[in-house]
Amino acid sequence: MTSRRSCMCGAFEGEVTGDPALACWCHCGMCRKQTGAAMQLGVWDDLKVLKGEDNLIKYSGSPGVYRNSCKTCGSFCYKILGNGAKVAPLGTLDPVVKPTCHIFVADKGNQEVGFPDLPQYDGFP
Repeated sequence: MTSRRSCMCGAFEGEVTGDPALACWCHCGMCRKQTGAAMQLGVWDDLKVLKGEDNLIKYSGSPGVYRNSCKTCGSFCYKILGNGAKVAPLGTLDPVVKPTCHIFVADKGNQEVGFPDLPQYDGFP
């Protein structure tokens, strides 16, 4: 299955192929600072940028991790982890993929975990 994705203004477009290796709610400090809450993320082997690579702001908030956001609308488009894994927010996909677990729950502070029936991990499973 191939899912298309885009930012809010449409300057960035991409696609992912197949099911994500991991679909999760991430509670790490960087994701919480970026979104103000836990972020729904998917990890794919095949993530392609179709349009707008030159309109992305690249930011490294953690060693070896590069977050890419649209310069025009500010949407978080994707990031690349130090191991080369490609991560995209699940809410940008059409159709949307549902998370199956929570990661970095030890970093969530005193926030409640929505969907508490999903498996919870202190790091990557």
